[in-house]
Amino acid sequence: MGLLGLLGDFELDEKATINNVRRFFEHDWPIIQTRAHISFVDVKSPVISGMPSSGMTRNANDDKYSIHAQASKWVDDVIQACQGMREPHRTFLELRYFKALTWLDIEEATDYSSKRGQEIINEAFLGFAEAFADTYDYREYKV
Repeated sequence: MGLLGLLGDFELDEKATINNVRRFFEHDWPIIQTRAHISFVDVKSPVISGMPSSGMTRNANDDKYSIHAQASKWVDDVIQACQGMREPHRTFLELRYFKALTWLDIEEATDYSSKRGQEIINEAFLGFAEAFADTYDYREYKV
């Protein structure tokens, strides 16, 4: 039995998987970058106050480090998943979600139409879902 045989009779629901990955890149990805203190668009350093806060019963520094460490791990995992992609999928994800270019800017930079660019992004989302499944599984299957 091949690797794909482990999935049994389940068929990937491409539309739902694409929507899950799109939601990740459009909503969660900017939050993860902020928590990891990383911006692929803006290289300014974040302002961090060294002043302790009062009234906390938990260790705020430990909580901040934990959030930062988890976000940094996710950033590394996202980059690793994207590095394995073929062109032009990798370039389109980079331009759209790492460099935050508009579709018009991407169209000018790549000579692809916006419609074709969106098709390439959807294909990239499916590849990303497969590559990222060890970290978080955005794939959905039809029963």
